Amino acid sequence: MRSRRAAHIVPAVLAAIALAATWGCMMSPVTPQVEPSSSKNPSSAQFPKAEAQRPISDFLSAQGTTSLFFPPFPDYIGWTNNNPQTRFALIDYTGAAAAYLASHGGPSLGTHVDGSINEVPLADGRAEVTVILHATNAMSWATTASDFAGPLYFGERGSDLLANPSLKPGLSNVNMRVVFTNDAPGAPLPDLVNAFILGNATAGQELRFLMFVSDGSGLLHEAAGVPEGTPGRLQVTQKGIFVTRGGGATADGFPAEHVELRVVGGGTTLP
Repeated sequence: MRSRRAAHIVPAVLAAIALAATWGCMMSPVTPQVEPSSSKNPSSAQFPKAEAQRPISDFLSAQGTTSLFFPPFPDYIGWTNNNPQTRFALIDYTGAAAAYLASHGGPSLGTHVDGSINEVPLADGRAEVTVILHATNAMSWATTASDFAGPLYFGERGSDLLANPSLKPGLSNVNMRVVFTNDAPGAPLPDLVNAFILGNATAGQELRFLMFVSDGSGLLHEAAGVPEGTPGRLQVTQKGIFVTRGGGATADGFPAEHVELRVVGGGTTLP
């Protein structure tokens, strides 16, 4: 968890040391090379196709193709704060964990996900894809950043809800925006974890921008430093800029990284 990149965007959930190695190695930006067009031989680089809209299902159906970190639940991105790293949060922004729960005897959380996809052809034959995603009632939990399997600060893990559906889950509303390049217009979209964290992106796929904001309510646990069952809120703000013009935003690409816990009513932000 000490790698600057691994500290901020992590799959759910890899061991801390392995995350640091994987994220640091796999997120090095690669500037696309564009061949100059020839006026004698008009090409698609001179006359690119118009941008297009794709259904959000093209993105959602591509996520969660691995289940390495909290099996049997599908993998999706988790988040930590920084300076210092003290908290890890996991929010089911794709609805995949909720679907697994509902189909395996767990509670129905009422998770809903929608959004849009805009695809712009690039001169080099690839496409730049912008995904805008909104989720409501997304399963959420938080724990210490030093031990993702440690005592919970907030909410309930999916495995806990499977074992005891009567537990009260933490639920969040999410707004997410992610921009990446893809192999070609209309090509299958990548699984973010598999492509950009596990290192299986194709040559044409590059993560460029990621913003994630969530606000959730649920119960805080004793490990957070409050009485067990205290009503609380989990608020996550993450912004990553991986390819920039003019030097980048920060050394690690994340000018904003917050995972905050609050007590409901008193407005107290937990340290």
